[in-house]
Amino acid sequence: MSSKYCLIRIMETLNQLLDLKEPGVMDYVHLQGVYFIHSIQALFKHHGDLMQFITTVGDPRYAFLIYFPLSYCLHRHTGIQVIWLACISEWLNAVLKWILHGERPYWWIHEIQQHDHVMHPVSLQQYSLTCETGPGIPSGHAMITAAVMYVMMRSFNKHALPSNRNDLKFMIWCLYGMLLFAVNISRLFIATHFPHQVVAGTIAGMLLGEVIKHEHVSKLALPHYLGWCTLLLILVAVTYYTILLIGLDPFWSIAKAIKWCANPDWVHPDTSLFFSIDRDISTLSGFGVSLYLAKRLKVDSELRNPLVKCLQIILSIAVTLTMESYKIPHQNELIFYIGGFVKFFSMVNIVVVVIPYCLKKCFEPVERIKNS
Repeated sequence: MSSKYCLIRIMETLNQLLDLKEPGVMDYVHLQGVYFIHSIQALFKHHGDLMQFITTVGDPRYAFLIYFPLSYCLHRHTGIQVIWLACISEWLNAVLKWILHGERPYWWIHEIQQHDHVMHPVSLQQYSLTCETGPGIPSGHAMITAAVMYVMMRSFNKHALPSNRNDLKFMIWCLYGMLLFAVNISRLFIATHFPHQVVAGTIAGMLLGEVIKHEHVSKLALPHYLGWCTLLLILVAVTYYTILLIGLDPFWSIAKAIKWCANPDWVHPDTSLFFSIDRDISTLSGFGVSLYLAKRLKVDSELRNPLVKCLQIILSIAVTLTMESYKIPHQNELIFYIGGFVKFFSMVNIVVVVIPYCLKKCFEPVERIKNS
């Protein structure tokens, strides 16, 4: 039996379980999910802006733009764990989405009308953040937020709170749970995920956070980062060409997003799986280079002066958000992905090397005078 035939049989089995080409369990799961989403939209119908704000808080981009520079400036080891979790969880999320071939509610309710075995579901409201272009399972917002916040909350409990204050530590973990719950509800409200997809993402993210916390990623050097980036690229290429080999379309979800989105302007190219992978590889390789440069330039990321550290945080987040505000033209795909790579590669180098180096040069003479 050829390997190609085995792959075809495996994917056919997955499609029967996860797709709507045949009546099955997932028909019922999706339909019940739509009813649940409809109830959520009715319950929070006067709080649409709040729901969209909460889903923005859980956007994977902010793991790179806010949570990484904040944690890296405050505690170097935690920042390194955050950048690894952001990259690995988003990369794994993209690969799983390719393999699991999950639907999204906002297009499923239209596609299901072409099948006679399911009753016509209720209508769902779409919003400006609804029309993501990747497959639906597992939820990237839930998975990446769960992973990154797991490490940040754990680090806060360990380094910022007294060891005997278990009550405060418990409150921090309750806050973590409430944040994940709110992000998941917001994803359901805007009809971009089914309930089982956000649950799967949350569980996967928490497990990944637990795994990474045991790894000594702060000891890795530039060759390790380049080696990991090469491995991730190879695995993506294998996944992509395997999907093509068995006759499936890796970009099937983009066509559905464009077809069923209520407003064409709501379809955002930077929510595609390729852009997510582009961001992960550029950030991880850029971080490896930045650690090498920081060591050569003798840059200390953890500045001792509290005021200087606050200034470092403000400058870092200001730079990342300013760079993110520039939208790369997406008319040419090659320019779009190269531009994304350059943006995130340079962004992490500015946070890790340029800003600490400039602050060191500016405030080092002042510190020297105080100590003399």
